[in-house]
Amino acid sequence: MKLNYSETSAARVPAARVPGHVMDGGTLRIEGVFTPAGSHAAKKAYLSVIRSRADIGVHAFLSERTVIGRSPTCTFPLHDMKVSGRHATITRVGDGGFVIEDLNSTNGTRVDSVPLVGQKVLKDGDKIFVGETVVRFAFADELDIDYHSEVAALVGTDPLTDLPSKRRFDEALEFAFQTSRRGEMPLSVLMMDMDGVKQINDTHGHLYGAHVIGETGRLIAKVLGKDGQACRFGGDEFSAFLPGLNLTSACSVAEHIRKTVESAGMEKDGIPLRPTISIGVSSHTPAFSSSLALITSADDALYRAKASGKNCVAL
Repeated sequence: MKLNYSETSAARVPAARVPGHVMDGGTLRIEGVFTPAGSHAAKKAYLSVIRSRADIGVHAFLSERTVIGRSPTCTFPLHDMKVSGRHATITRVGDGGFVIEDLNSTNGTRVDSVPLVGQKVLKDGDKIFVGETVVRFAFADELDIDYHSEVAALVGTDPLTDLPSKRRFDEALEFAFQTSRRGEMPLSVLMMDMDGVKQINDTHGHLYGAHVIGETGRLIAKVLGKDGQACRFGGDEFSAFLPGLNLTSACSVAEHIRKTVESAGMEKDGIPLRPTISIGVSSHTPAFSSSLALITSADDALYRAKASGKNCVAL
C-alpha cells in the first residue's frame, strides 16, 4: 500500500498514525493536533534520588512538610550512613513555593554544592547534597513521574520475582548492618534455596521452573511485608534481612515462609507444581565484622537445612 502525503503540510506523517486524519483526493489533511492525556496537568513538586548507593531512582511528591533523613520514620528516608536521622526539611510556603532547611545534621546540607545556611527557596532543578546522596528537586506532571517510576523499576527490580534487585538489596543490607553494629537494633538474615526446581525443569521445562521461582519470590515478599526485604540471590536462591528481629523472631518468620511455599498449591497450564524451600538463619552479633560474614553464616545454616532432608529451617 502506498501512502500519499500533502506537499504543503508541515506534518509528513502516515495517515494511519495521525488521529482524526481525512484522506481527500489522495492528500492527507490533519483535522486536529493530538495532545497526550495529562499534558496540561498541573505540575507538582517532587524529589528524585539521582546519586546513591542504595536509593537511586527513588522519588516522591512533596507534601506540606517533607523530612529527609536516615530514620525510617522520615517522609523521605535514605539508606546513607552519612545522613543524619533527621537531616533536613522541605516545607511548602506561599503559592506553591518550597524552602529547605538543615536540621542541625552532622555533615550538613548543600544545595547545588553551596553549604546551606538558614532557609533557602528551592528552584526547579536544584540538586540537594546530603551525605553521599544527591537528590534533585523539580516540578513534574503525572507523565514525568510515570517515566521515573518505570526507570526506577528497571534499575531496582528483579523482573522475574518483582523483588528488589540484588544490587539494591546489598546496599540496603549494608545500611541495616551498620545500623545494627551501632547498637541501634538487632538484625537477622535468611538464606533460602528452593527444593525441587531441577526436577520441575527436567519434567516440564524451564518455563515451569521460572514460574515457581517467580511465585516463590512474591510469596516471600508477602510474608515479610514491612518487616524485612528480600532479593533473588541467584537462580532459585533467595536472601532476606530482617531489621529489628532477633534470632528467635527470625526463625518464626523463616518457618512461616517455609510453610507458605509448601502449601501454596502452585500450578501452570493446569499442571500442579509442588516446590518447597530450605532456609538458614543467622543473627548479628559482635563476632560479625561485615554483612558478608553474616550472609556466610546464614548460608552455612542453609547447608545444614539441606543436609537435614530439605524443606526445613536451620540455625
